[in-house]
Amino acid sequence: MIGQVLTKFEITTVLWVVLGHVFLGGLTLILVLTGNLYLSRRELRHLRRLGQRGVSGLADQFDARYEKEEGAAQDEPIIVKALYIYPIKSCAPIGLQRALLTKTGFAYDRCFALAVEANPGEWQFISQRTKPRMSLVKQELWLPDEQSSPDDRLVQAGGCLIVSFPNPDAPNAFGSIRAMFEARALSAVPHVRFVVPLLPSASQTRQWGLQLKPFTIHSRQASGLDFGQLPPVAAALPKLKRFLKIPERQRLTLMRCTPDTLVRTTRNLAPLNYIGTPAVHGYTDQQPVHVINLPSVHATSKLLPRENRPLDALRFRANIYCAGAPAFSEETWKRYRIIPRSVASGLRKAKVAPVFSVVCRTSRCTMPNVIPEKGVFEEDTPRPEKKRGRPQPSTTLVKYRTVENGNPAALGYLGMHCVPEDSSLKEAVDQILGLYVEVGDEIAVLERGNHLYGSTGDDY
Repeated sequence: MIGQVLTKFEITTVLWVVLGHVFLGGLTLILVLTGNLYLSRRELRHLRRLGQRGVSGLADQFDARYEKEEGAAQDEPIIVKALYIYPIKSCAPIGLQRALLTKTGFAYDRCFALAVEANPGEWQFISQRTKPRMSLVKQELWLPDEQSSPDDRLVQAGGCLIVSFPNPDAPNAFGSIRAMFEARALSAVPHVRFVVPLLPSASQTRQWGLQLKPFTIHSRQASGLDFGQLPPVAAALPKLKRFLKIPERQRLTLMRCTPDTLVRTTRNLAPLNYIGTPAVHGYTDQQPVHVINLPSVHATSKLLPRENRPLDALRFRANIYCAGAPAFSEETWKRYRIIPRSVASGLRKAKVAPVFSVVCRTSRCTMPNVIPEKGVFEEDTPRPEKKRGRPQPSTTLVKYRTVENGNPAALGYLGMHCVPEDSSLKEAVDQILGLYVEVGDEIAVLERGNHLYGSTGDDY
C-alpha cells in the first residue's frame, strides 16, 4: 500500500516536473520571439511607417466601373486612383495615400538598385526581367517625424527601409514559430528581414566607409553608394542570392542613388519653356514619373486569352494610376494639372496644383509578364504542337498595342512618361511646404497632341 502511494506520488512529481519544463521552455521561447520583435520595433521607435497597410489602393481594380471604352465621352472627372513608389528598383511596391513630388519624381522612388558583378570589376543592375522573384522582395518605408530624437542613428540617416523576402533555406521549428508570431498567421512562411539606412549623413558615410561604385542600368552608366558592406545588408545578401537564384560565384550588392549621382534625361525631352530646367532622375529607366490609366488596362485585359485574365495593373509598375478617362485617351495628353481634392487630408502641404509635361508613351519590356504575387512568368495555354505557351501579356501587347514605331525594341506600349514642371515645385518652395499628390485628387488635361517615342532631339 505504501509502495503504491509512493509510486503515485513519484509519478505525480515527474508529471509536474515535465509540465514545469514544458511551461518554462514555452515561456522562454515566447520571450525570445517577442524579444526579437521588440528589438526590431525598438530600433524603429523614433520613426513612423509611411504607406498603406493591408488594403491596396488597387484592391478593387477589376471592378467593372473602371471600364471606359476607347473613344467614349469624357463625362466624369479623371481622378488619382492609387499612388505607388518602388524604393528598390524592380522590387515590390509601396502603396501611398499621398506622395511627395520632387524634381526627380516622387520621393524615395527607385533610389536603390540591386546589382551583380557580371565580370570582374563590372557591375550590372538586375530586375524582374531575369529575376522574377524580385517581385516577392517586400519593402517598408520608415521616416522620422517631429517627435523623433536627433540622436538616433536611423533618424540621422533620414529613416530606413525594412526589406524582407521568403527564407530560401529549409525552416526549422523555431523559424516557423517565429514566422507565425510575426505574421500572426498559422500558414506564415519564414522571412529574412534586414534594415537599410535610407540616406546616411556625410559623417555616417565616412564612418561606415561607404564608397561610390559605377554600374550599368541597361546601356547607360550609373553610380551609387555601395551598401553591400553594411553589416545588416551584408548578412542578408547570401540568402537573397539564393532566393533570387543568383550563382554562388557571382557577387551581389545594393546601390544607393545620391543627389550627386542623378543623371539628365537624354531622350524624349520635355520643352524647357514648360519644365524650366532639364529633367533629371535616379534609377528610373527613362523619366521621373509614370502614369497608367486604369480603363486602358481593362481594355488590354479584354484582348488577352481567357486564361490570362484579368490583367493586374500593378504589373506595369506605375507611380500614378488614374481612372475616369476613356481607354488610351491618356496617349493624347501633353500637359496636365493635378488639382488637390477639396476635402482636407490634415496634411500640411503647399497650396499648389502640380503640373506635368507628358513626354512619350511607355514602351514595354518583358517585366509585365511577371505575376507579382507569385514571382513567376506567365504564359498562355500552349498550342498542341508546343511544349510552352506564349508570354503574356507581352504577346498581346505586341499584337494590339504596337501603336507607333518610335522604339523598335518595344513589346507594345501602355502608359505615359511625365516630367514635373519647375514652376509648381518653386511655388511649393516659396511656401516652405511640400508639394504632394494624393489619392482622390482630380486630373485636368491642359493640352493634347500627338506622341512619337524618340521624336525629340537628344539635347535641350
